[in-house]
Amino acid sequence: MRTLFVATALSFGIGCQSKAQKKPSGSEGRFAIAAPVGAWHKVSPGGADKAWYHPDIGASIYFDSNCKERFEDGRLEDLITHLTFGLVQGAPLREEVLMLDGREALLRVYDGKMDGVPVRVGAVVTKKNECLYDGVYVASPSEFDTQWNAFVEVISGFKTKDK
Repeated sequence: MRTLFVATALSFGIGCQSKAQKKPSGSEGRFAIAAPVGAWHKVSPGGADKAWYHPDIGASIYFDSNCKERFEDGRLEDLITHLTFGLVQGAPLREEVLMLDGREALLRVYDGKMDGVPVRVGAVVTKKNECLYDGVYVASPSEFDTQWNAFVEVISGFKTKDK
């Protein structure tokens, strides 16, 4: 089950982009975020720019960007729904508007299922300079709160980099 979390979380970057066939622009991945501390291990991000896995609880954190030709503008509410489509179920358990690198961001927490296994998902989206940035934290509902602060620390240090 633990590898299920990491595989699915890392596939978000591939599966949720309707413009995934377009080549990444030079702007993608040009951001800074803090790495989570503790037992988190950096992993090959797959379709994401950056990703970590927590083997003790089977949780994953990933962060990704889509810029220029792959950028899709829209309301943050629609973008986060698109990001989590097919995984989350029901209304958000939590919703919060944040400021990340001087831009409005939307953070939501949902319950969901992954291949029939209950999961809890934290997701955040923001836009800046023709780029969409999104982060996802996936863990079992019973372990989700144990590493929530790690995810908050990762996203709270988000800064775009100049070219």
